[in-house]
Amino acid sequence: MWKDGRVGTYRGLRQDKGNYGGTAFGEKGSEQSGGYSGHRPLLVEIVKLFRTGVGPVGPQETLEIYAFMEAADESKRRGDVPVDLAEVSEKGQRSQDAKRFTGALPK
Repeated sequence: MWKDGRVGTYRGLRQDKGNYGGTAFGEKGSEQSGGYSGHRPLLVEIVKLFRTGVGPVGPQETLEIYAFMEAADESKRRGDVPVDLAEVSEKGQRSQDAKRFTGALPK
């Protein structure tokens, strides 16, 4: 759970060979998030990054996404129990790489 009340849940189906995608739930309803349509959307963003030097997602949000994925891995290591995102975020933000990434340390 993020400080602003957002909650993230990641689930994978090990036996099913269904389509790639997801569902985002919000106050006004839910929305399906796409299937896999190739690498084109990713490549468009990579080209923008190289041309402008600005990524599509800011450093703080990138760290939050990473923390979410790390929390999912930590949950698995602990036997599929819930893991507090703040715990994982705090651990990650203490790392030297995270401090460099956010500009808190020189490169």
